[in-house]
Amino acid sequence: MPLPVALQSRLAKRGLLKHVEPEPEEEIIAEDYDDAHVDYEASRLEGLMPPWYKVIDPTCGLPYYWNVETDLVSWLSPNDPNSVITKPAKRLKGNPGRKDEELDPMDPSAYSDAPRGSWSTGLPKRNEAKTGADTTAAGPLFQQRPYPSPGAVLRANAEASRGKD
Repeated sequence: MPLPVALQSRLAKRGLLKHVEPEPEEEIIAEDYDDAHVDYEASRLEGLMPPWYKVIDPTCGLPYYWNVETDLVSWLSPNDPNSVITKPAKRLKGNPGRKDEELDPMDPSAYSDAPRGSWSTGLPKRNEAKTGADTTAAGPLFQQRPYPSPGAVLRANAEASRGKD
């Protein structure tokens, strides 16, 4: 890497460096900021209409056709009568979350009357009085649980009414 011009001239004045002609900087003619996968020349040669472009799929290296206005794609040219124009596969897949009818053998709600829970089901709520009793119990167990102290009930009711205001 060459020295900066100012440093070279100072070192030359001291006699530490022979006067060297600075090398001209290399000029960068053009940089490509476009999408590298779009083949504009092939799109023009195939006679595609303006919103359609030929694109190379980076995962498999095969060409497909993309409409930039509607974001539709096709593996065959849109000029081909056999082409099937669809939405991209990423859009068709959608959110890969758990379906409602999907059964999980490890989930107790899948084979009982218990409702399906979420991540926050069973966590203590802010307005519940802390009694130390099992709040998930139902039926006779629920009726036998210890009652909260009157002060805890009043505090929980006061917090709940403050939250509503």
